[in-house]
Amino acid sequence: MIRLSILISLLTVASLGVMAQNNFLPYSQFGFGELDNSFYNRTSGMAETGIAYRSNRFLINNNPASYSALTNQYFTMELSLRGSFINYAGEPVAPAGTESGDLTFRRLVMGIKAAKWWGTSIGLVPYSTQNYEFNVPYYVQGSNQAVANQYTTGHGSVNKAYWGNSFEFFHHLSLGVEAGYIFGDLNQKTILQNTTTGGSDASTTNDIFLQNLRMTYGIQLYGHIGKKLDYTLGGVYSQKVALLASPNQSVGTGTDSLTATGGGGLYNAQNPDYYMYLPDTYGGGFSVTWKHKYTWTGDYKYSNWNGVQRENTYPGQDYNIISSERGSLGFEVSKKKAFYNSLVELSYFQTGIYYGKDYLQINGTQLHDMGVTVGFGVNSLKTPLAYNLTLNYGIKGTTNNDLIRENYINLTFGVNFGTIWYTKGRKFD
Repeated sequence: MIRLSILISLLTVASLGVMAQNNFLPYSQFGFGELDNSFYNRTSGMAETGIAYRSNRFLINNNPASYSALTNQYFTMELSLRGSFINYAGEPVAPAGTESGDLTFRRLVMGIKAAKWWGTSIGLVPYSTQNYEFNVPYYVQGSNQAVANQYTTGHGSVNKAYWGNSFEFFHHLSLGVEAGYIFGDLNQKTILQNTTTGGSDASTTNDIFLQNLRMTYGIQLYGHIGKKLDYTLGGVYSQKVALLASPNQSVGTGTDSLTATGGGGLYNAQNPDYYMYLPDTYGGGFSVTWKHKYTWTGDYKYSNWNGVQRENTYPGQDYNIISSERGSLGFEVSKKKAFYNSLVELSYFQTGIYYGKDYLQINGTQLHDMGVTVGFGVNSLKTPLAYNLTLNYGIKGTTNNDLIRENYINLTFGVNFGTIWYTKGRKFD
């Protein structure tokens, strides 16, 4: 009960501040915001390649079918922290805004091996983020003379609280299901500023709260060939879902324009609800391990955004949503030592590469994202803690067609706590 109380307290704190972000994300003004493709777990050093990855200690939420691999009678909790630095290039970038950085918590999860055939996990993870600001001249209709500056800023995040379960059959097959409650708030504020006095003439605030349940299903087929080669084949599917969008709009003028965020302006209205759709998403992967030491992994994911184009009413203008895909490869070297006829992992090193096409098409150009990762982890033999550190360098976007290129560096630190959980003397083995 003490452990559960601590977890609930941490999850409450996390829901308030874990997913907050200070980095400017110029493309997050479009659509659903900037989707988070990271899992911030053991697979991060392998470019998040883990649809077919299984671990007896770490929670691999890339695929809900993986939890059955946990050691019997095992309890584990993981926390991840990420530091991010971005350099921007392109014509729309102001000279004073070429760099940004932040440090945020990104993941808090817990898992237990409830029975020898059943693993389960709950947690809170990021789904998408919105954080941007820009200035454009405001023209009176029919005139080519700017009479004001239009300053626009947006912020918010969409998160996922999940409960995942996996069930093992015949010691070679694992089936998983995850119920993910997606929720969050996207906010945009536009202020018209007087070009002469610099004062605020008027503002409009649009706030959208999103929520709904999205199901994800997973499968892993695993075994070994001879005594030295182990393999896993995996697949995941997330179903199309309509997120309920509850919009609120506030309008203010003069001094009210600075406080028109839900009652302080001249006009405040709860507009009719509508839906924002997430598409069907499919993924497949493989994992091959040689001598319990060397592991090669590969993943491919596809999201059918084309299938929800006509149904969506996403914020922003002058863009299209388009089906996205991502491929990645990973490699891991694990250092193990024999203790009492068992292999115990001491440390591991990982590296990976990835390439993806985003769901946004702007000025006729679909955004691309590519990068490399390296990771290192250490498992303590004297305490129930394990630590991992991942470095990710990537490039997103382009400077062509008046777009912005982001060169980013992410440094992720994770802590894992694992121990045999209280069983009142019952033994599964």
